[in-house]
Amino acid sequence: MVDKIFEDFYNTIEPTLKKYEFLRAGLLTLVIFIELSLFFGILYLFTENILTFQRTQHCKILFMIVLFGCFIHWYIKKEFEIKIKEKILLNFIECFSDFEWDYWILGYSQIDEKILKSILILPQFNENYSDDNFVGTYKGIPIKISEQTLKSGLGIYKTNVFDGIVIEYFFKNRQKFPTEIIIKDNGLFAPKGYEKVLLEDTEFNKMFNVYSNNQVECRFILTTGFMEKIKALKILFNAKNIALSFIGRRLFIAIDIGKDSFNIAKLYKRTNNKKLIEKMYNQFNFILKIADLLQFTNKI
Repeated sequence: MVDKIFEDFYNTIEPTLKKYEFLRAGLLTLVIFIELSLFFGILYLFTENILTFQRTQHCKILFMIVLFGCFIHWYIKKEFEIKIKEKILLNFIECFSDFEWDYWILGYSQIDEKILKSILILPQFNENYSDDNFVGTYKGIPIKISEQTLKSGLGIYKTNVFDGIVIEYFFKNRQKFPTEIIIKDNGLFAPKGYEKVLLEDTEFNKMFNVYSNNQVECRFILTTGFMEKIKALKILFNAKNIALSFIGRRLFIAIDIGKDSFNIAKLYKRTNNKKLIEKMYNQFNFILKIADLLQFTNKI
Protein backbone atom coordinates (compact mmCIF):
# COMPACT_ATOMS: atom_id res chain seq x y z
CA MET A 1 0.00 0.00 0.00
CA VAL A 2 1.40 3.37 -1.05
CA ASP A 3 1.85 5.91 1.74
CA LYS A 4 0.54 9.14 0.23
CA ILE A 5 2.30 11.34 2.79
CA PHE A 6 5.67 9.83 1.91
CA GLU A 7 5.02 9.95 -1.83
CA ASP A 8 4.09 13.64 -1.64
CA PHE A 9 7.21 14.34 0.43
CA TYR A 10 9.49 12.46 -1.97
CA ASN A 11 7.98 14.12 -5.04
CA THR A 12 8.65 17.49 -3.39
CA ILE A 13 12.32 16.81 -2.68
CA GLU A 14 13.20 14.73 -5.75
CA PRO A 15 14.21 17.76 -7.91
CA THR A 16 16.52 18.90 -5.09
CA LEU A 17 18.00 15.42 -4.78
CA LYS A 18 18.67 15.26 -8.50
CA LYS A 19 20.46 18.62 -8.29
CA TYR A 20 22.62 17.34 -5.43
CA GLU A 21 23.36 14.16 -7.39
CA PHE A 22 25.31 16.25 -9.90
CA LEU A 23 27.17 17.90 -7.01
CA ARG A 24 27.91 14.50 -5.47
CA ALA A 25 29.31 13.16 -8.73
CA GLY A 26 31.54 16.23 -9.09
CA LEU A 27 32.82 16.04 -5.50
CA LEU A 28 33.45 12.31 -5.77
CA THR A 29 35.46 12.89 -8.94
CA LEU A 30 37.44 15.60 -7.13
CA VAL A 31 38.17 13.33 -4.16
CA ILE A 32 39.32 10.50 -6.42
CA PHE A 33 41.51 12.90 -8.42
CA ILE A 34 43.16 14.29 -5.26
CA GLU A 35 43.80 10.81 -3.84
CA LEU A 36 45.22 9.47 -7.09
CA SER A 37 47.40 12.57 -7.49
CA LEU A 38 48.80 12.13 -3.99
CA PHE A 39 49.34 8.40 -4.53
CA PHE A 40 51.17 8.74 -7.83
CA GLY A 41 53.03 11.80 -6.55
CA ILE A 42 54.36 9.84 -3.57
CA LEU A 43 55.15 6.88 -5.82
CA TYR A 44 57.16 9.15 -8.15
CA LEU A 45 59.11 10.69 -5.27
CA PHE A 46 60.09 7.24 -4.01
CA THR A 47 60.92 5.98 -7.50
CA GLU A 48 63.27 8.93 -8.03
CA ASN A 49 64.74 8.42 -4.51
CA ILE A 50 63.67 11.93 -3.54
CA LEU A 51 61.88 10.36 -0.57
CA THR A 52 63.10 7.30 1.32
CA PHE A 53 61.99 5.45 4.43
CA GLN A 54 65.56 5.57 5.74
CA ARG A 55 65.36 9.24 6.66
CA THR A 56 63.19 10.28 9.59
CA GLN A 57 62.50 13.68 8.05
CA HIS A 58 61.18 12.01 4.89
CA CYS A 59 58.86 9.80 6.94
CA LYS A 60 57.45 12.89 8.62
CA ILE A 61 56.84 14.53 5.24
CA LEU A 62 55.11 11.39 3.98
CA PHE A 63 52.96 11.27 7.09
CA MET A 64 51.92 14.91 6.63
CA ILE A 65 51.01 14.30 2.97
CA VAL A 66 48.85 11.29 3.85
CA LEU A 67 47.27 13.19 6.74
CA PHE A 68 46.46 16.09 4.42
CA GLY A 69 44.84 13.72 1.91
CA CYS A 70 42.73 12.08 4.63
CA PHE A 71 41.60 15.47 5.94
CA ILE A 72 40.57 16.70 2.48
CA HIS A 73 38.65 13.46 1.91
CA TRP A 74 36.89 13.70 5.29
CA TYR A 75 36.10 17.40 4.95
CA ILE A 76 34.52 17.14 1.48
CA LYS A 77 32.53 14.04 2.48
CA LYS A 78 31.28 15.56 5.75
CA GLU A 79 30.35 18.94 4.30
CA PHE A 80 28.40 17.30 1.49
CA GLU A 81 26.47 15.01 3.86
CA ILE A 82 25.66 17.85 6.27
CA LYS A 83 24.51 20.11 3.44
CA ILE A 84 21.97 17.56 2.22
CA LYS A 85 20.88 16.55 5.72
CA GLU A 86 20.08 20.15 6.66
CA LYS A 87 18.07 20.60 3.47
CA ILE A 88 16.14 17.31 3.46
CA LEU A 89 15.44 16.68 7.15
CA LEU A 90 13.65 20.00 7.50
CA ASN A 91 11.23 18.81 4.81
CA PHE A 92 11.19 15.26 6.15
CA ILE A 93 10.01 16.21 9.63
CA GLU A 94 7.06 18.10 8.13
CA CYS A 95 5.60 14.68 7.28
CA PHE A 96 5.01 14.24 11.02
CA SER A 97 2.81 16.96 12.47
CA ASP A 98 3.81 18.47 15.83
CA PHE A 99 7.46 17.39 15.49
CA GLU A 100 10.60 19.49 15.21
CA TRP A 101 14.18 18.61 14.31
CA ASP A 102 17.24 20.02 16.06
CA TYR A 103 20.62 19.45 14.49
CA TRP A 104 23.89 19.07 16.35
CA ILE A 105 24.69 21.70 18.96
CA LEU A 106 27.71 21.19 21.20
CA GLY A 107 26.61 20.10 24.68
CA TYR A 108 22.91 19.96 23.74
CA SER A 109 20.68 16.90 23.88
CA GLN A 110 16.94 16.41 24.25
CA ILE A 111 17.71 13.58 26.71
CA ASP A 112 20.41 14.65 29.13
CA GLU A 113 23.27 12.61 30.57
CA LYS A 114 21.69 12.22 34.00
CA ILE A 115 18.60 10.54 32.53
CA LEU A 116 20.67 8.35 30.22
CA LYS A 117 22.57 6.99 33.23
CA SER A 118 19.40 6.39 35.27
CA ILE A 119 17.38 4.22 32.87
CA LEU A 120 19.50 1.05 33.42
CA ILE A 121 19.62 -0.06 29.78
CA LEU A 122 22.74 1.67 28.46
CA PRO A 123 26.36 0.56 28.93
CA GLN A 124 28.48 2.53 31.37
CA PHE A 125 29.93 5.68 29.80
CA ASN A 126 31.72 8.87 30.80
CA GLU A 127 31.11 10.96 27.66
CA ASN A 128 28.07 11.42 25.46
CA TYR A 129 27.55 13.29 22.21
CA SER A 130 24.19 14.02 20.65
CA ASP A 131 23.60 14.56 16.94
CA ASP A 132 20.06 14.74 15.54
CA ASN A 133 17.22 15.39 17.99
CA PHE A 134 13.50 15.16 17.25
CA VAL A 135 10.87 16.31 19.72
CA GLY A 136 7.09 16.48 19.42
CA THR A 137 3.82 14.74 20.24
CA TYR A 138 1.98 11.80 18.77
CA LYS A 139 -1.71 11.49 19.71
CA GLY A 140 -1.01 13.71 22.71
CA ILE A 141 2.03 11.69 23.84
CA PRO A 142 5.28 13.72 24.13
CA ILE A 143 8.11 11.85 22.39
CA LYS A 144 11.82 12.61 22.19
CA ILE A 145 14.15 10.89 19.74
CA SER A 146 17.81 11.61 20.39
CA GLU A 147 20.77 10.30 18.43
CA GLN A 148 23.50 9.44 20.91
CA THR A 149 27.14 8.35 20.82
CA LEU A 150 28.35 7.13 24.21
CA LYS A 151 32.04 6.68 24.99
CA SER A 152 33.90 5.00 27.82
CA GLY A 153 37.52 5.26 28.86
CA LEU A 154 40.21 7.94 28.77
CA GLY A 155 42.60 9.21 26.14
CA ILE A 156 43.69 6.62 23.59
CA TYR A 157 41.72 3.97 25.49
CA LYS A 158 38.39 5.72 24.85
CA THR A 159 35.96 3.60 22.87
CA ASN A 160 32.38 3.86 21.62
CA VAL A 161 30.05 1.71 23.72
CA PHE A 162 26.81 2.87 22.08
CA ASP A 163 26.03 4.54 18.76
CA GLY A 164 22.36 4.83 17.94
CA ILE A 165 19.14 6.43 19.14
CA VAL A 166 17.42 6.74 22.50
CA ILE A 167 13.65 7.30 22.49
CA GLU A 168 11.58 8.63 25.38
CA TYR A 169 7.78 8.30 25.52
CA PHE A 170 6.01 10.24 28.28
CA PHE A 171 2.49 8.99 29.01
CA LYS A 172 1.45 12.10 30.91
CA ASN A 173 -2.29 11.33 30.89
CA ARG A 174 -2.12 8.03 32.70
CA GLN A 175 -0.98 6.67 36.03
CA LYS A 176 2.53 5.34 36.53
CA PHE A 177 3.30 1.89 35.21
CA PRO A 178 2.52 -0.50 38.09
CA THR A 179 5.93 -2.12 37.72
CA GLU A 180 9.37 -1.22 36.47
CA ILE A 181 10.54 -3.36 33.57
CA ILE A 182 13.95 -3.75 31.95
CA ILE A 183 14.22 -5.54 28.59
CA LYS A 184 17.65 -6.24 27.10
CA ASP A 185 18.91 -8.49 24.35
CA ASN A 186 22.25 -8.95 26.09
CA GLY A 187 23.40 -9.40 29.68
CA LEU A 188 22.87 -12.45 31.85
CA PHE A 189 22.24 -10.96 35.27
CA ALA A 190 19.16 -9.20 36.60
CA PRO A 191 19.62 -5.59 37.77
CA LYS A 192 19.51 -5.15 41.54
CA GLY A 193 15.93 -5.32 42.84
CA TYR A 194 14.61 -7.05 39.70
CA GLU A 195 13.91 -10.67 38.85
CA LYS A 196 13.87 -12.43 35.51
CA VAL A 197 10.48 -12.88 33.85
CA LEU A 198 9.65 -15.65 31.37
CA LEU A 199 6.86 -14.76 28.96
CA GLU A 200 4.53 -16.90 26.87
CA ASP A 201 6.28 -15.88 23.66
CA THR A 202 9.21 -18.32 23.54
CA GLU A 203 10.79 -16.55 20.57
CA PHE A 204 10.77 -13.28 22.52
CA ASN A 205 12.38 -15.07 25.49
CA LYS A 206 15.19 -16.23 23.20
CA MET A 207 15.77 -12.74 21.78
CA PHE A 208 15.44 -10.74 25.02
CA ASN A 209 15.99 -10.95 28.76
CA VAL A 210 13.09 -9.42 30.69
CA TYR A 211 13.44 -8.21 34.29
CA SER A 212 10.80 -6.71 36.58
CA ASN A 213 9.93 -6.10 40.22
CA ASN A 214 6.38 -7.43 39.66
CA GLN A 215 5.99 -10.46 37.39
CA VAL A 216 2.19 -10.38 37.20
CA GLU A 217 1.96 -6.73 36.18
CA CYS A 218 4.90 -7.19 33.80
CA ARG A 219 3.05 -9.89 31.85
CA PHE A 220 -0.04 -7.67 31.71
CA ILE A 221 1.91 -4.78 30.16
CA LEU A 222 3.96 -6.85 27.71
CA THR A 223 1.14 -7.93 25.45
CA THR A 224 1.59 -10.20 22.44
CA GLY A 225 1.15 -7.21 20.13
CA PHE A 226 3.82 -5.20 21.98
CA MET A 227 6.33 -8.07 21.89
CA GLU A 228 5.78 -8.51 18.15
CA LYS A 229 6.38 -4.79 17.66
CA ILE A 230 9.70 -4.91 19.54
CA LYS A 231 10.91 -7.91 17.56
CA ALA A 232 10.02 -6.10 14.35
CA LEU A 233 11.76 -2.93 15.61
CA LYS A 234 15.08 -4.73 15.96
CA ILE A 235 14.82 -6.12 12.44
CA LEU A 236 13.69 -2.82 10.90
CA PHE A 237 16.72 -0.97 12.30
CA ASN A 238 19.10 -3.91 11.80
CA ALA A 239 20.15 -3.11 15.37
CA LYS A 240 23.23 -4.53 17.08
CA ASN A 241 21.44 -4.30 20.43
CA ILE A 242 18.07 -3.05 21.63
CA ALA A 243 16.82 -2.42 25.17
CA LEU A 244 13.73 -0.97 26.86
CA SER A 245 13.03 0.55 30.25
CA PHE A 246 9.61 1.22 31.82
CA ILE A 247 9.99 3.71 34.66
CA GLY A 248 7.20 5.82 36.16
CA ARG A 249 5.09 7.12 33.28
CA ARG A 250 7.93 6.83 30.79
CA LEU A 251 9.14 4.23 28.34
CA PHE A 252 12.73 4.46 27.06
CA ILE A 253 14.00 2.50 24.07
CA ALA A 254 17.71 2.36 23.21
CA ILE A 255 18.61 1.11 19.73
CA ASP A 256 22.33 0.54 19.15
CA ILE A 257 22.81 0.74 15.40
CA GLY A 258 26.54 1.36 15.26
CA LYS A 259 26.31 4.27 12.81
CA ASP A 260 24.62 7.59 12.05
CA SER A 261 20.89 6.86 12.10
CA PHE A 262 19.64 9.82 10.07
CA ASN A 263 22.38 10.27 7.50
CA ILE A 264 20.33 10.18 4.30
CA ALA A 265 23.19 11.08 1.95
CA LYS A 266 26.58 9.53 1.35
CA LEU A 267 29.32 10.61 -1.02
CA TYR A 268 29.55 7.09 -2.44
CA LYS A 269 25.81 6.51 -2.95
CA ARG A 270 23.18 8.17 -5.10
CA THR A 271 21.40 11.03 -3.35
CA ASN A 272 18.06 10.26 -5.02
CA ASN A 273 17.92 6.79 -3.49
CA LYS A 274 14.20 6.54 -2.78
CA LYS A 275 14.45 3.24 -0.89
CA LEU A 276 16.94 4.68 1.60
CA ILE A 277 14.75 7.69 2.36
CA GLU A 278 11.60 5.55 2.52
CA LYS A 279 13.31 3.25 5.01
CA MET A 280 14.05 6.21 7.29
CA TYR A 281 10.44 7.37 6.95
CA ASN A 282 9.14 3.90 7.87
CA GLN A 283 11.50 3.70 10.86
CA PHE A 284 10.33 7.05 12.20
CA ASN A 285 6.68 6.14 11.66
CA PHE A 286 7.21 2.78 13.39
CA ILE A 287 8.72 4.49 16.44
CA LEU A 288 5.65 6.67 16.83
CA LYS A 289 3.16 3.84 16.48
CA ILE A 290 4.73 1.88 19.33
CA ALA A 291 2.96 4.39 21.58
CA ASP A 292 -0.41 3.07 20.36
CA LEU A 293 0.22 -0.22 22.17
CA LEU A 294 0.76 1.49 25.53
CA GLN A 295 -2.22 3.81 25.66
CA PHE A 296 -3.67 1.98 28.63
CA THR A 297 -6.46 3.21 30.80
CA ASN A 298 -5.53 4.44 34.25
CA LYS A 299 -6.72 1.12 35.60
CA ILE A 300 -3.33 -0.36 34.76
